[in-house]
Amino acid sequence: MKNVHKLVLLCFLALMSFKQNNAQKTDNTFTLTGEIKGLKGNLYFRHPDKEYTRNTPSDSIVVKNGKFKLTTNVSKMAMIRVFPSFKGPDKKLSKIPKGGRGYFPVKCGAIMLYVSPGANITIKGEAKDFFDAYPSGDAFNDGLAKVNKLMYPMYNKMGNLAVESTYAEDEAKKEEIEKKSEIIFKKSIDALTNHIKNNPNDLASAWYLNDLMLRTQITNEQAEELFNSLSTDLAEYPDYKDVATRVQGIKETADGSPVPSIKTNATLSGNSFNINELKGKYVLIDFWGIWCGPCVAEMPEVKKFQEKHKDNLVVVGINSGDTKEKIQAFVAKNNYGWIQLMSDKKNTLDNFVNRFNVQGFPTKFIIDPNGKIIKRFVGSGEDAFKMLEELLKI
Repeated sequence: MKNVHKLVLLCFLALMSFKQNNAQKTDNTFTLTGEIKGLKGNLYFRHPDKEYTRNTPSDSIVVKNGKFKLTTNVSKMAMIRVFPSFKGPDKKLSKIPKGGRGYFPVKCGAIMLYVSPGANITIKGEAKDFFDAYPSGDAFNDGLAKVNKLMYPMYNKMGNLAVESTYAEDEAKKEEIEKKSEIIFKKSIDALTNHIKNNPNDLASAWYLNDLMLRTQITNEQAEELFNSLSTDLAEYPDYKDVATRVQGIKETADGSPVPSIKTNATLSGNSFNINELKGKYVLIDFWGIWCGPCVAEMPEVKKFQEKHKDNLVVVGINSGDTKEKIQAFVAKNNYGWIQLMSDKKNTLDNFVNRFNVQGFPTKFIIDPNGKIIKRFVGSGEDAFKMLEELLKI
């Protein structure tokens, strides 16, 4: 009988152990604890599992005497930014640009950290004229803290100089400030690229490399070299996948290359679209957003070409950053009748921004009737329109 009792007890303990281990595996709780000296007001963030529009308010973190704690569920690893309500380390401008805000955005005006299921992360530091505060608690956040401790002071100096320039009325003074800023900028790029080379196992290295590419702060050759230096142990993470897609896009969107495959249902109507079906005509691919002033300003010119050369030219707009409903209302109001696709923010085949390595808006591609890329144009479309005019002469 004693042996039976022992067997029952062992089975019970094994079952409890299994339940505990299984609970640990499926625990999606993320905890953030922090203390930041000099912090005024609450903090805000955007939850990685929620969908936000430009008008959706951010989630808040209550702060008391510089201390705070956040407990929430997350389904995946993601980088988030925790920022103040601009009562803390903001960069105020002397003049507010038309349609703009009264501050200069800088990375060091927010705390960057990785959230993940089951993680328990701590933030400590000080809110000065920038967030001298960094996360710790796992390898991902320790690596992110390491690079931000290096970069934040330099970002802060450049931000302060940018603000100082808005107050300067003398052109000579502005030029002096610009030279100082340029020196710090070059130093920051050198420091960051060296950091990426020396820390190939840090996920933050992949994130910063993607950011460097997005802002065209390094050459394509440098980007490929830095990407090849990253550890492939990071390959399962979105930050690595994003930069891998961009590096592939460098090769696939070079002048003379066949245009990357676009076969998708990410249209306003939901109908399928296949760019291969457009062979035989010139194609203008226009990456744009309603939020992008220069993009919207050029669209009447795009419309003119679309209508003038409708027999020989197909226009394909690819929107990034706007909701489907907002795009539909905008194109209907302005009678922009060409094809519109929507770029996915996730690392899917519908993330056309990453796949085409788009680094600024607007960006235009001219495709020849054989489906090959003639040229990429970033920024003003004036040169693109000139080339189209020459190509479409009959």
